Amino acid sequence: MTTVLLVLLSLLAFGLCILLGALVELFNQVQQIRTQLGMVDRATPLDLGAKRDALASTVGLPAVLDDTGDAMVLFLSNRCTTCRAIAHELDGTVPPGVWIVAEPVTGDDQEAEAFLQEFRLDGGRALVDRQTQIAEQLDLNVTPSAIFIENGRLRRAQTVPSSRQLSAMLTVVK
Repeated sequence: MTTVLLVLLSLLAFGLCILLGALVELFNQVQQIRTQLGMVDRATPLDLGAKRDALASTVGLPAVLDDTGDAMVLFLSNRCTTCRAIAHELDGTVPPGVWIVAEPVTGDDQEAEAFLQEFRLDGGRALVDRQTQIAEQLDLNVTPSAIFIENGRLRRAQTVPSSRQLSAMLTVVK
């Protein structure tokens, strides 16, 4: 009886080791797939080109940003799932030092306005990029993305792949 119990426990331990190994391999494969598809939760730098170091107002952003120290302009789209998740996470509050620009994907400014209202982000530091004029000035075609402003000038830009990454970025503008 003891021998049978010992053999069963050994088989169970062996089976658990095989399952654990298979699980580790599965996680490795999922990570490889995410990396290959560019779905890793990591911000990617975006090129501002000739607009780097320009005053914020020269690309259509509010002139008040020309006189600000550090700020972040968050570009969100009404048709982007990640943008909607980030807007939901903000829970109607635009953090200090952050401006939100809603981009109308279809060119319909009313959709972008409805997006801001839906997520209660239609306060003083949220605006609609009318006919995507700001994004076109910046040659920005990725949402969600963020432009960082230092002393009124455009310094750098990057993607915002998740709410978690947005939280990390907010430490720069506080």
